[in-house]
Amino acid sequence: MTTMETMAPEKVDNKLRTIGYQKEFVVVFIKKNGETRRMKAMMEKPSGPPKSEDVVPVMDLEKGAWRAFRKDSVVTLEENTDEH
Repeated sequence: MTTMETMAPEKVDNKLRTIGYQKEFVVVFIKKNGETRRMKAMMEKPSGPPKSEDVVPVMDLEKGAWRAFRKDSVVTLEENTDEH
């Protein structure tokens, strides 16, 4: 199994700030069990302080459920420009 290169958490922060809230994006990250996962997601404006600076809570737009990913596990992060 090849190990994938992950983005620096600061770069993930910058990308998320650029994308902003209520905008679709696609994130590829490595799950705790080592599997790679691709998720179409959207951030909601937080109602309070984050529970963890290392974890990003998002709405999984394909599952219609809340999910989260660790900033230090992100392989790619791109704004979703598909027009549906």
